[in-house]
Amino acid sequence: MASTTMVFATAILVALYGGILLFFVVRGAMRTRSMADYAVGSLPFSPVAVGLSLAASITSAATFIINPGFIALYGLRGILGFALVMPLGLFLSLVVLTKSFRKHGTAVKALTMAQWIGKRYKSQNYAVFFGFCRYC
Repeated sequence: MASTTMVFATAILVALYGGILLFFVVRGAMRTRSMADYAVGSLPFSPVAVGLSLAASITSAATFIINPGFIALYGLRGILGFALVMPLGLFLSLVVLTKSFRKHGTAVKALTMAQWIGKRYKSQNYAVFFGFCRYC
């Protein structure tokens, strides 16, 4: 069993972490003026924030649940894929594609990925397909 001191220290650290997260949530909420700002961001939205949210989503539960299984199954190929190729591909796609995605997104004013894809490829059926398949 953990000592009382460890339990107390852990509770303080969790509360501190929660307070920091709450600070950023409130700060972000104060800068969001509309649902469109929330969904697609606004032009002053920092590219650093986009990169940090991508990093947070990638290092979520998949890092501790899914990725070790792939590495155990595929060995060195799994390590090369997750440690070298995937980060390089993400970085290059951010550098190369972000500007054109943002330009097109500003022009069509889509609020969801399904709307964006439907307007990008001029296909309502593809938008509906993507909207449903996203949750499959």
